[in-house]
Amino acid sequence: MRSSGRFAFCGLLLVLSLLPACTGEGTEDGVATSAPGATATSQPEADEPAAPSEAEAEKVYRIGISADLTTTNHWAYLGPDGTIWNGYVLGGSKPALYAYSAQRYDWVPSVAADFPTPLAEEEVAGETFWTTEVELLEGVKWSDGSDVTAEDFAFTANTAAEMQLTGNWPSIVDPEFFDHAETDGPYRLKIFFKQKPGLARWQFGLAFMPIFSRSYWEPVVAEARQAGDTTEQQKVLFSHVPEGEPSAGGFIFDQWERGAFAEKDENPDYSFRGTEVALYASGAYSAITAGLNDFTAYGEPGGETVLEYVEGPFAASTIYSIYGSQDAAVLALKKGDIDFMLNPLGLSKGLQEQLAGEDGLTTIENASDGVRYLGFNFRRAPMDSRAFRQAVATLIDKEFLVDTVLQGVAIPIYTMVPEGNGAWYNADVPLIGKGLTRQERVDRAVELLKAAGFTWETEPRVSEDGNFIEQQGEGLRMPNGKPVPAMQVLAPSAGYDPLRSTFAIWIERWLSEVGIPLRANLTGFNVIVEKVFDQQDFDMWILGWGLSPFPDYLESFFHSRHSELEGYNPGGYNNPDFDRLADGLLAETDLEAARQQAFEMQAFLAEDLPYVVLFDTPIVETYRSERIDFPYTETWGGLQSVSGMPTLVDFR
Repeated sequence: MRSSGRFAFCGLLLVLSLLPACTGEGTEDGVATSAPGATATSQPEADEPAAPSEAEAEKVYRIGISADLTTTNHWAYLGPDGTIWNGYVLGGSKPALYAYSAQRYDWVPSVAADFPTPLAEEEVAGETFWTTEVELLEGVKWSDGSDVTAEDFAFTANTAAEMQLTGNWPSIVDPEFFDHAETDGPYRLKIFFKQKPGLARWQFGLAFMPIFSRSYWEPVVAEARQAGDTTEQQKVLFSHVPEGEPSAGGFIFDQWERGAFAEKDENPDYSFRGTEVALYASGAYSAITAGLNDFTAYGEPGGETVLEYVEGPFAASTIYSIYGSQDAAVLALKKGDIDFMLNPLGLSKGLQEQLAGEDGLTTIENASDGVRYLGFNFRRAPMDSRAFRQAVATLIDKEFLVDTVLQGVAIPIYTMVPEGNGAWYNADVPLIGKGLTRQERVDRAVELLKAAGFTWETEPRVSEDGNFIEQQGEGLRMPNGKPVPAMQVLAPSAGYDPLRSTFAIWIERWLSEVGIPLRANLTGFNVIVEKVFDQQDFDMWILGWGLSPFPDYLESFFHSRHSELEGYNPGGYNNPDFDRLADGLLAETDLEAARQQAFEMQAFLAEDLPYVVLFDTPIVETYRSERIDFPYTETWGGLQSVSGMPTLVDFR
């Protein structure tokens, strides 16, 4: 998830199909998992938000979302409940030391006063650490009137490490690197690392960590410590309902009515209100907050500006109406009930056509920040066979589906880094199956399987013209002689995402034709999440991720250490050679060297195939331009990647 206003977290937030993730996300269109026994909810008594006065109604930002929240607890959101929908609503309330700038993704201070000191090797009480120091701005306020301090950061990071928090937390506060944080007064922070951290674990990891209010959460953490082992402690922490929790963002969470709406109210004491931000063609960046900070970096401000805006919020409140489907949200947008709809998938072709020509609406298009993929459960045969996975990838004709069935609304892809992320995208990866005819695909899949020891009672055969399967494969057996078991691929229903459901149906057909007994199980998003991430009870699944600009998610999704429950490697992929590459990325401190590491990891994954990366789509979005205005609309991942800009949106 990237910044929506001043604060940002760049993790792999299940920024969903995509957040989210950074986060990403990463971000999953919603990957959310739940700690056993956790019941993190908030249920106000109201059935609908209180009716605003006429003047207030003019300043209410009305957003539609296609799925409900699963928690209002930000610890849980970054842990087992990392869905994009939680991120849309909860994001932006927590401060962070550093953030990405708008559009250009410069690394810039947020509540830090300046960049950190260089990492230095230091011996303390006979132990060797790598340390860095950060000065925080004085005067950044929580909504309860207290200052955001270095103690808040140290409390958050030390708690995450002590309780061994799951989900996104290990990629933010990595126990392999982070040791502890100390303070020297309220605004001076010193961080101790066990080993020298690379970009992924310091500048683009811990430095983006959301900071929690120590005064609010310390009693909750103290109670959690009494619960027993770390698993029980996490349950207590994640299940806490944070009523009255202070915010340091532009909005304060107000209420959530399950299945209906969530509402956030303007924070009247938001410290960065009125901040003037400018990005210059020269590469310079400036952010001026009267009475708080005057920061510039990457050159001297001056000359042509490429972006200028003033921080809000300008809305009195933001209301997130929860709809059962994209169709319902589009209808609400068309009727004028909402100003914008958040969806990591953007608008499908059919939904775009429904809104085309409607008065008062504007449609925009941006490069996507996510991928949709087919994943395998390596704990079950034959998914643990590389030859089997390559055969599956060979049989999937992405170009046919995209160009013919889906009429060009998607883009076939072969690597985990989206092309829109140009600095980290590797176009030179193995393109398994690309350009093959139907007959060539079947022949190649049979060749791969036979070479690995698979056998058929009846081998599949393609017609002479190569257009159809003349003889379907039957009696496929694994190298150990056992029949290939009946399998399912879990995928979202057509109501949630017609593109992924279409892919699932065709994958079932193509695999079945060669004798692989696969059935597409089109089901609810939360059902998939529960089976894959909570239970690890599945064969294959199709979902998506929203991804951060810095691709440390390549480690988080595929390193073997993340394969336990609540981790983001639910398929159990375990390859020591890849683990070494991933460890190298985490340790790399040089930007260009990290880029080469990421290129090598992409090529490795495109051949070993823990995922068959399927497709991407441009993010097409529509908003009610007769009522609202954004300071900019061109951004990688679309306006959904910045949660619809609630802190920046203004009213006409």
